[in-house]
Amino acid sequence: MNNLSRQIRQILIKICKRHEKRGSLTGVMKLGQDPAEEDRRAIENFFGLTPLINTSKQEIKLSFDRLLSGKNEEEITDWLKNIYQQTGRIPPGPVSLPDDAVSLLLNQLKLTFPRLNPVHSFLNQHKEQLSRKLCKQPAKIREQYFTAGKIVDFLLENDKEITLSELGAEFCASSKSLRRGEMKNMIELWLRLLRVDLPPEQGIWEEFMVIRDRLTITALIFAPLIYRKNGREYDWINQLHQAGEPAQVNWFHLDGMTSCRLVAEKKSKTSLITCENEAPFSRLLRESNDKILLFTSGFPNRAVCKLYQFLAPLSANCRHWGDSDPAGLRIAAILNAIHPLNLWRCDIATLRRHKTKLLPLTENQVNAASLILNSYQDFPFAEELNFTLKHGWLEQESRLKVFSSPAE
Repeated sequence: MNNLSRQIRQILIKICKRHEKRGSLTGVMKLGQDPAEEDRRAIENFFGLTPLINTSKQEIKLSFDRLLSGKNEEEITDWLKNIYQQTGRIPPGPVSLPDDAVSLLLNQLKLTFPRLNPVHSFLNQHKEQLSRKLCKQPAKIREQYFTAGKIVDFLLENDKEITLSELGAEFCASSKSLRRGEMKNMIELWLRLLRVDLPPEQGIWEEFMVIRDRLTITALIFAPLIYRKNGREYDWINQLHQAGEPAQVNWFHLDGMTSCRLVAEKKSKTSLITCENEAPFSRLLRESNDKILLFTSGFPNRAVCKLYQFLAPLSANCRHWGDSDPAGLRIAAILNAIHPLNLWRCDIATLRRHKTKLLPLTENQVNAASLILNSYQDFPFAEELNFTLKHGWLEQESRLKVFSSPAE
């Protein structure tokens, strides 16, 4: 043990802990970020070059599949025993958990990822399916489930855009691994289990900030807006506004924006209206040239949220026009959490006034509404949601004729 460098010893301890949690050694494990040349040579000398992976982020990772390739079970056991001896750690004794492979895996997953309770409940309900998989490819399936758990656990706290390619490179050592296939489908299912209130038609990856590419993060805005970035001001959004046209802003425009201001001809502040769907937004463009308009295109993406965060404090008031179904009210709640707003044309007074125009909720919508009301005690639009649950919802596109004037 005394002959080991401090870094190598830490790596070996990490290997032991991984084995204790998972019961096997498969997949890829990160060894360090941009290690010093001396440390890199030590790692290469200890493990050899074949099992090591060097990423574009200057990370160095260890592939257990390559490292243990060609070794039988007895040789792997001896190798692992030697690792424990070199670190001075005591190998784990007999497992006190149920001894069948499925129960062991499920318990280890629960201990490793305690925040994923809905996932654990789902897996317990489908033990037979998991058992069949484990019988065929035990090591591969164990690694697959632990990798999926690590990715989902990461996404629970992720607050920045990440592409599927970046996610695959980070957790699976391949940028292509999550573009399609069983792993992607399994992660998508697990994410859905954590967001059961999300409508089926709403993309679950976007909910957790996973995107295909950053150019797809766009927002449509109509405003006399000038923003500051890289020490200079940009007024192209304002120029389009003067021409009566909305501007399409993508994430590259917003990334690095430090401030913005409105070019107002009047001394009083301008109202900001956020709009969920396309046809109503187009109508607002025709009838509301004196207002700031922001198109959410359904659930607001990062660009929409960023613009709303900048624009809301500059506005006289903020209003949201959307469907009054559970998804529409949840969209309003997302924006309200960034900056308080009022419902407009979908508020409780409007719903009561146009009660004969309401559409019945589907079973999925009823379940989503009930879940929101039960899960979020301080849901800001609970009155409208309760009314919708009892009487139905008002749709934007099909009810445009309900509103006879811009002021209504």
